[in-house]
Amino acid sequence: MIGRGRNLSEERSQLALVVRTGESQRLDNFLVNNLAWKSRSRLQNLIRKGRVTVNGEKTKASRRVRLDDVVEIRLSNGLGLPDDYSERKLDIIYEDEWLVAVNKPPGMLVHPVGRHVYDTLINYLHHRYHSPASEGEEIVPKLCHRLDRDTTGVVIVGKKPYVHREVQRQFEKRQVSKTYLALANGHFPPDRGEIDIPIGEGRCLQSALEHEVLRKSRTLVTVLGTYEDCSLLRCVPCTGRQNQIRVHLAALGHPIAGDEKYGGDSPGERPGRKSWPLRYLLHSESIRFWHPRLKQNLELRAPVPPDFQELL
Repeated sequence: MIGRGRNLSEERSQLALVVRTGESQRLDNFLVNNLAWKSRSRLQNLIRKGRVTVNGEKTKASRRVRLDDVVEIRLSNGLGLPDDYSERKLDIIYEDEWLVAVNKPPGMLVHPVGRHVYDTLINYLHHRYHSPASEGEEIVPKLCHRLDRDTTGVVIVGKKPYVHREVQRQFEKRQVSKTYLALANGHFPPDRGEIDIPIGEGRCLQSALEHEVLRKSRTLVTVLGTYEDCSLLRCVPCTGRQNQIRVHLAALGHPIAGDEKYGGDSPGERPGRKSWPLRYLLHSESIRFWHPRLKQNLELRAPVPPDFQELL
């Protein structure tokens, strides 16, 4: 966290990491495993200097971090940011004093992972609120939920701790309504309407459907359009399983275009027609949630990106 009174124009990098493993581990071990470009001694030194916080609190290297803890690291002096860091424009679809919503582009991680520490949504937001041009009280943006790297669309980020906690809790308790747009291979049956297939974690379709621990999973599907070799679908996940929409569509023989992991057409493969982009075509179209400060339901929507729109 960047404290008040510091020169915000000086060179620095602000990193935010989210613990995604269930077992607790020492803070210094977690940092070593996720920031391979820094030695253990240097990371421990950053902790001693108070440049590492867990859930907003300074701490010791021996502290044990657990699932969903947020570890923030302030690095400075000579690390450097990408040349276009200040020029990267985020597509802000909504903002108030408590939260901000972004239409995430394809190929962008939402938070740093391993060696990929700069070109992420949370880093760009940190830069946005901690640049020399920013004014007012300090803002530490925190993700209320996640999207995978190649999934585009609405991402909600808290600017104030209370609102972040309350909106994140709604996601965890499945109190948020979400819709996705997907371009699936083939002609999806218009009367199908619902997919109710238990799934588990897996690196491919077969392992996701045959995992030893299968969990109830339900997705509502509406066909919005049918094209020569694909269908435009609106998908509403009623449960929140890993890669649920991707697995469910693939299980019915209609994987998302470009989703090689689950059997979709390979990027570029489309003889005689415009090639598929170098990613799978899944878009977070809308999110509806209760705004804890405005005391009303808020629905945020994001248009599909150009590479998706060009295929419709």
